[in-house]
Amino acid sequence: MESNPLAIGTPSIRPLGRISEPPIGLNNGPARLHTSVWHAPDGWTILDRVELDRWIVDALPGQHWILSERPLAPNLRIPEKKGVDFELWSPDQLSNWLGEAILSGEIDARVSGLGNKEGNIEPNEVEEIRLESAWFESIRNDLCTMSPKVDLETWIERNPVGDNVRPTAVLVEARIWSVMGILRGPETNRERAWWGILDSPLFGSFELLEDPVFLGHRPDLRIISPSSWMEENIVLENISRVTETRKTYSPDSMSSVKIQGTWSLDPSSTEIDFVKVLVPAWIMEIPGATNNILNAVNGSLHPFNRTVM
Repeated sequence: MESNPLAIGTPSIRPLGRISEPPIGLNNGPARLHTSVWHAPDGWTILDRVELDRWIVDALPGQHWILSERPLAPNLRIPEKKGVDFELWSPDQLSNWLGEAILSGEIDARVSGLGNKEGNIEPNEVEEIRLESAWFESIRNDLCTMSPKVDLETWIERNPVGDNVRPTAVLVEARIWSVMGILRGPETNRERAWWGILDSPLFGSFELLEDPVFLGHRPDLRIISPSSWMEENIVLENISRVTETRKTYSPDSMSSVKIQGTWSLDPSSTEIDFVKVLVPAWIMEIPGATNNILNAVNGSLHPFNRTVM
């Protein structure tokens, strides 16, 4: 394949390139000359119509072939766009073709030594990631509660919200994402990194966490769950946004000069997982006025339109 700089993918469907020489056994099938090839990496959800609709918006006219490592949604209806002709292969279709091609000798399968490939994790990277993610591993099997940092009386003194405010302590359900992947900088610079990210729909936040503190017990309070959670493709878009950073790098290994550039997470290297957590908060009820909810961890105030019980 050759690169195709005009191809625009999505977080869940990524361009691999354009076929410059059709592979053996597929030259009369989906892999025609100049066909654009796309990859839907393995994940924890099925590939559905919503993601295909998002992809096809920017798809250029011509032949396209999408290889999915994720199972397809049952009775999946393929979207249409004038001038765009594409074929979608499920994991079974791809594995069957590979197996038949290997057995027939059309593909010579070899197992090579791992050596020091880019995808491998160096021992020092392993230890650094282990230390950074230790707090996440410690809460993996429990529904833990984040420790409050806001003193309610002090907050009310500094942020008048009206007379006769009636605060009600509650717990808000959120998710913490564990994200590991390769940060790519300018030139060939790269490093493997790990992040913990708090995803709280009720507070409208999706932000990096550094060494959060958790209570050793769960308070006996009402738990408020969000109306809905983000879909995986939106989560991946937000992960890409919050992990992008500016860091220094050396133009080459022999140079002592440091230049600052943008480092972005490589989508194909991203591994994600999540646990649910509880965030302490107060519903700030004022008779005759709109209710708000106060985040007891960071002190932010947000509208709260649900009925106070």
